[in-house]
Amino acid sequence: MRVVSDRNESILKATSIVYPGMPHYSCMWHIWTNIWAMFKKGHLKLSELYFVAAWSYTLDEFNKRMSKIEEIDSRVKAYLFDIGYHKWYRVHATVNRTWTMTSNIAESLNAVTKYVRDLTDYIHIVIDGVRRYNVCLENKRCSCGQFQLDELLCPHALAALRHRDESFEQYYSPYYTRANLLRTYEIPVNPLSDESK
Repeated sequence: MRVVSDRNESILKATSIVYPGMPHYSCMWHIWTNIWAMFKKGHLKLSELYFVAAWSYTLDEFNKRMSKIEEIDSRVKAYLFDIGYHKWYRVHATVNRTWTMTSNIAESLNAVTKYVRDLTDYIHIVIDGVRRYNVCLENKRCSCGQFQLDELLCPHALAALRHRDESFEQYYSPYYTRANLLRTYEIPVNPLSDESK
């Protein structure tokens, strides 16, 4: 279990008392609203760069976006660094499965058509337009980075499985199953008493 919040001090204090040692991450949307309120220039460009950086699967992508953010307003980059990249950025995170799944995952997987060439039973080259991706189904890895970080099929791994006419259930993390989702809410969270009383 992990806690994701808006970095409010009362939430940090309460969760550290109720769940000592629990990892705490920062909500990307709330970080953005803080940036919007604190820094008054380049919001349109910053918004796009910030969210692309946060969802990047590689350090190169992330570093490119952060350099552009710094060009617009160096204070924003300093603010994000002070939060700790591991608390809001995917590749720097110390654990996987801390990112929100959205309903557009299935659409993005279904929208991509690919050319697949098998090298072995588990290693495939997937050509997507002009880009080439190496997929290893046995290790659940793709050179795009998404497969291993989200522990959910990326479009390239899905293309390799479709090419093999194989089902995908064994290739995604059990954390995405209905049973595990329900287990997440089994632990009761008791509210703290009012400190003013």
